Amino acid sequence: MKDGAPARILVLSSRPDILRAVTDAAAGIDPPPEVRGLFGRPLRVRPTDLILVDIAEPRATMPYLHRRFGAASVLVALIDGAWVDRLGSALAEDWTDYLFHPLNAAELGFVWRKHTSPAEAPDLNLDVDESGHIRVVFPSHVRYQRAVVERVVVACRHLADLDRETAFRLRVTLGEAVANAILYGSGDRPGAVVRVSAKADAEGLRVTVSDEGSGFDPDAVPDPVSAEGIGRPRGRGLFLLRQLADGVSFNKTGNRVTLSFRGAPDPLVRIEPLLRRFADVTGLRFRLDRLFEDGSRVLFDSWGDDGESGRPPEVRETWPLGDAGRLRLVHEPASRGDAAATLLAGWIGAVAEGEHSRERLLARRLRRERVLAELEIARDLQLKLLPPPEDFRDLGRIAARCDPALSLGGDFYYLVRLAGGCLGVMLGDVSSHGPSAALIMARTLSAVVLATGVEAEPAAVLDAMHGQLRAALDATEMYMTLFYGVIDPGRGELRYANAGHPYAYLLGPDGVRRLTALDPPVGVAAVRSYRQTRLPFAGDTLLAFTDGLAELSDPLETPDSRVRKRIDRGDLDPEVLVAALFADSDDEMRLDDRTAVAASL
Repeated sequence: MKDGAPARILVLSSRPDILRAVTDAAAGIDPPPEVRGLFGRPLRVRPTDLILVDIAEPRATMPYLHRRFGAASVLVALIDGAWVDRLGSALAEDWTDYLFHPLNAAELGFVWRKHTSPAEAPDLNLDVDESGHIRVVFPSHVRYQRAVVERVVVACRHLADLDRETAFRLRVTLGEAVANAILYGSGDRPGAVVRVSAKADAEGLRVTVSDEGSGFDPDAVPDPVSAEGIGRPRGRGLFLLRQLADGVSFNKTGNRVTLSFRGAPDPLVRIEPLLRRFADVTGLRFRLDRLFEDGSRVLFDSWGDDGESGRPPEVRETWPLGDAGRLRLVHEPASRGDAAATLLAGWIGAVAEGEHSRERLLARRLRRERVLAELEIARDLQLKLLPPPEDFRDLGRIAARCDPALSLGGDFYYLVRLAGGCLGVMLGDVSSHGPSAALIMARTLSAVVLATGVEAEPAAVLDAMHGQLRAALDATEMYMTLFYGVIDPGRGELRYANAGHPYAYLLGPDGVRRLTALDPPVGVAAVRSYRQTRLPFAGDTLLAFTDGLAELSDPLETPDSRVRKRIDRGDLDPEVLVAALFADSDDEMRLDDRTAVAASL
């Protein structure tokens, strides 16, 4: 299990029957986990939680789920029987796992144990013989499923040169087959094992999963999209296999399933008609092979049934294809067609260069995808550095949100609980975007934690932070606007310091007051000591946001006038204010980070 608080099952669905079904099914897990509904409820999600998402919900999209729960969260797609025919497209998204509704209690328990079991990879002995036959035998236990699937899929990608789409289909179907073998076949009896084997040939890839159970009759399982089967908690796994694999077959006992996947055609096969035409016109007999480290594949052979008769064939030339191997041209002796062979070699050389370029572009794209995935993880970690406003709601009404324009950004907010029931509220905006701004933002958060732990007054906090950040800002030629206010309900006042931040407001029954900057931004000019001021604060709302939320589609409207509109409507609730700011600036083409924080004590 991941470190931290005990794992829970959280359910994102507006349907009460789904929450009840999950609660009932979870009661059979030993020990039963806590089950909570997420729909319409503010709840802080822990890294250990298993989040079940009803994919029929309008917000069941990866961008929304990653923003709300983080890219590293365990997201399980809960697929209703009415949606099972769209299962493939649903699984193509970045779900951690999936379950079907109506729920099968055993399958919920399996998914629960799989994602809360120890994270260390189990010891697996995966054997690949000289003929490329993959075999692995492992104990029938849930903790082996993920490791077995990943190891076998990686080996098969190398063995059968699988494209990305086929590898995805293999991963999903093999995971389902292995889960069924553990859950319904061998079980978790001591000494019970599951066997997986894979073999590639000219027809494609065949993967077999066998267990030690008594088997079943696949023909007796009703179609889950039929009127008879749509409400039953069984049969969806078999439907999944038949939907995603190119072929599915069982032995007579029903305890061994073979999944077949047609081989992806070699991209160079597209030139085969031209090679045939060339051979017919010139009469040259030749063969074009694609060579790999562990074998070769014939792309074209014009010798026909008589083979390479007569004098030994001549290897004209080979061309590198990067990680995709080499091309080799073998033709009859040059004296019987030297001009034709030279022409053919030149043309194939050009084709090889084009294919090599394609492989380089593919490798570059894969590297870019890995970088984007790493940036998404970094973005999630960056947002987790920000304190959740829910932790401070015993002090009053507080709302905050940060949304970087890129994977990483330079905006941030910070909340800190101070002595005497006071609340410190900070908002900052680094003058750039991306990883460099994110590093400055992370250093700033470290500085504010240290400063607020020692200093009580806003000006003293900015003084301490300036000393810690000045060198980093100078080195990167960046600057940062920074607002920090302390709401003191005991004294009924707000004390604040403002280093160049333009969008900070005090909202109350008497209207809007802009909390103007008292000093230049941090990093722009040397500041001997920051200044602060104080204002009455009784039933008011403090609001601050960054310039990404100040960019308006209406050029005649200013940020001040928009805030005043909210006051005129009586919108002083922090959650309403923050949500309205983001709704007003929701533009897919935006280029700036967006952050807002509001508090009323």
